Amino acid sequence: MRRKLQKYTLSVIEVKILKTITEGSHSLYVLRKNLSIKPSFLSKNLKKLRQKDFIIVERRGPALEKSKSWKHVDLSNSKHASLMRDLLLAYNHINWENILSGLGIEVLFWILNHTEINYESFSKVAFWRYTKEFMGFGLVTLDDRGYSINPRFSVLTDFLNEYQKFWLNNLVRSISRDALILWQKGFEMLVRMPKDTNVSNGQFFKTATSCFDEFGIPIVSDFDIYFYSNVKKKIRVEDAIIHTLLIEKDNTRYVTYALLLLRKKLGTIDEDYLLREAQRVDTGLQVNAMLLFLRTKGERTGRTLPTWVEFMTRVREYEGVD
Repeated sequence: MRRKLQKYTLSVIEVKILKTITEGSHSLYVLRKNLSIKPSFLSKNLKKLRQKDFIIVERRGPALEKSKSWKHVDLSNSKHASLMRDLLLAYNHINWENILSGLGIEVLFWILNHTEINYESFSKVAFWRYTKEFMGFGLVTLDDRGYSINPRFSVLTDFLNEYQKFWLNNLVRSISRDALILWQKGFEMLVRMPKDTNVSNGQFFKTATSCFDEFGIPIVSDFDIYFYSNVKKKIRVEDAIIHTLLIEKDNTRYVTYALLLLRKKLGTIDEDYLLREAQRVDTGLQVNAMLLFLRTKGERTGRTLPTWVEFMTRVREYEGVD
């Protein structure tokens, strides 16, 4: 069964169009001739590139001229479009239309964002096929820490990072102009939304303090917290604990909230999953400290941990639901 591609992926023809205009603008007529494609097919792919903010289309020539041949296509002023131009010009000997299109760019994003191999997103055959080709061009290296993008191709890393940020920012703005990204790593992010925002995208999950009520700990707030992921299928209690810490790192208030939920669910959580996920999002030390804090009744202290007296005061405030 063919895997559905993400909306941010590029097609072979989209990359070919970008390669054609890297050295300067072209009229639609010249683009059609150079690429040997039909006007309707060109128009369809130009629309996709405009939505991804790679290009701009401008009318040039006599003011009364209505022919499409007077429309010119150029790269936009976005940072990811500029980096794409640098990449294509600096390494014009590389077959980028096969590398950056389809699953290729998704494999590159995975290598950029992850340190351990996970085959939930790709079959082993597909992953190995792409990484073998990437390594053949010197784009990707492999050592005992796993796959990584070759530092010699820093412009590729910069492009992937900027394009990723653009896509996530664009996605959040499409839901609410007042939304704020609190944390982001790869294609995952924690987002603060105004209360009662209509979020219909199924890859956004209400999380952190916004779902504490489900676990018997109602937290009153004038905003909601959502976690975006193109991999997760649901939010577990362990996720809610970790995401609470990510709202504002090193903030004792949110550490205390996370401790309340951790204490309530300590006997039923999957501790291996909790620690693994915490480590993945750089909160491993904090979660370890919280576990020790609860098990030693405050003997284990830390800069962001409350005192045991302060924490038990908070617990008593929630005794009605505990």
